[in-house]
Amino acid sequence: MAYEKRICILKQLKKGFSADGNALSGVVYAERVGEELTVTLRIPGLSALKEGRYVLVLQVGGKKFCLSVEDEMRIEHAPSVKGGFAALLCFVRSDAEAVAFGSCGSERAEVSALLKSLTEAGRKKPIPTPMPPYAPPAPLEPNVPFAPGVPLPEKPAEEERPFRKTAYDDEAIAESDYYEPLHADEGGDDQVQTEGEKAAGNGDSAEDETPFLRTRGTLTYYKEVRDEIEAVLKKYPADTRLKWAFPQSEWARSEKSLIGIVYEEGIPRYLCVASEEPDPALKEKSVFVPASPYSDGQGFYVVFQDADTGAYVTVEEG
Repeated sequence: MAYEKRICILKQLKKGFSADGNALSGVVYAERVGEELTVTLRIPGLSALKEGRYVLVLQVGGKKFCLSVEDEMRIEHAPSVKGGFAALLCFVRSDAEAVAFGSCGSERAEVSALLKSLTEAGRKKPIPTPMPPYAPPAPLEPNVPFAPGVPLPEKPAEEERPFRKTAYDDEAIAESDYYEPLHADEGGDDQVQTEGEKAAGNGDSAEDETPFLRTRGTLTYYKEVRDEIEAVLKKYPADTRLKWAFPQSEWARSEKSLIGIVYEEGIPRYLCVASEEPDPALKEKSVFVPASPYSDGQGFYVVFQDADTGAYVTVEEG
């Protein structure tokens, strides 16, 4: 098997590609074994590239080959290099620029011809840029939306029973009037007047005239039935149809009625039972509440029980 080897010296044509600022010079080794030609480029001080690439244009026996610069470049079925060869190192970005050139033996070549062959080769065979694996394919037509590939996250469920979890605490409820001894020292029972009495103007009739404006008590009745009503609220599904009328409330829909708690500043104020048809036994104690602010005929008959005493609360129409 025939073996041929030639060496070509390259000299700088354009400045700006030397790492140390000196003029570039290098060697191109061409070794041919059989019909395979191995090309090796050695240029000390050649600048590394952040963008673009180096290309070596080789002319052997009148044929031109464009090789991307690597440690070893191979050409299959290459012509003989006994007569020599020419080499042109180029920098390619948007356009090709000649960096260094040399020739050996009887091979003669012009820099402009080698540069032109590189430009023509780039036009004929553009280097494909593979799409990254994670990128979506381009749309077939402009402004064609992609079908959603990832489902939208589900809307987080509303926190159950927000008033009880954040505001209510049995240990925080006073068992007695903190200020009773203080008022007694100042002037006796005659000077003690609750907020409800002040609102009504008369301490004896405040609760009768305004049953929904009462001073906060000890939740005695609520504590007695707390386990039962919490079991109902957990067992049956939540219902929000009356929350427009009582924003601070929670309701559960049982088989025939709604069971609920109306809160005042996060503390249970009334225990309620609501039904679309009034219970004959409790009709006089129920209050009609429309199902929405735009409906007068449809609604619920609601029975209110005081969370302190368990007494029924009614509103007389005047």
